[in-house]
Amino acid sequence: MIKISEAITEIFTKNPFLQFGFHYKLFNLSQLSSFMKPQIEARTKKEIKTSAITMNLSRSQKRLSKITIKPEQYKAENITTYSNLCIMTFIKTREIHVKINKFYEKIQREKTYITISEGVNEITIIFENKFIKTLQDLISEKPKYKKENISAIGIKFDEKYTEIPGLIHFLVQHFMIQNINIIEISSTYTELFFYIDKNDTKLAFDTLFNRFLN
Repeated sequence: MIKISEAITEIFTKNPFLQFGFHYKLFNLSQLSSFMKPQIEARTKKEIKTSAITMNLSRSQKRLSKITIKPEQYKAENITTYSNLCIMTFIKTREIHVKINKFYEKIQREKTYITISEGVNEITIIFENKFIKTLQDLISEKPKYKKENISAIGIKFDEKYTEIPGLIHFLVQHFMIQNINIIEISSTYTELFFYIDKNDTKLAFDTLFNRFLN
């Protein structure tokens, strides 16, 4: 049997959502206590009053807020945006692969935006809207998914952040709080790209700029 404080710590260390909310003091402790009550009782194996959980949360605020990484530890080197993009996903076949490679070569010669994400069963291409017809001329097969008028928000970080856990989660939380839907994510070693609806571009950029560059 473990103590209430130990159960709370166990739950927090495994739940990034709670870490984020507690760090920024977004929770009402009484409501949070009611939410956590079943989980804590399962760990302590006894019935616990909500008031006892609230008291433990209040006492542990300073300690628990240190579980999540401090936002000031993250600093972006640059934030960029790309607009008027299209996302298409195709079922992965040898024939589709060959055609996409030809399309990639054409776009490279134009020196415009393109990124390709390849999974086990699908291939996703993100490129400028103006090249949709070019792709359709090469690939007659209907895409599994297609969405136009997408924007990309690119964030470049120092190499040191690749060794610090939680960066992607920290970024996604900012989109979630602003109710911005992330349609796709792509990355390289020190860059992350979030693909969102064009109508959310300014809000997303301002949110990330104020957090990481301002």
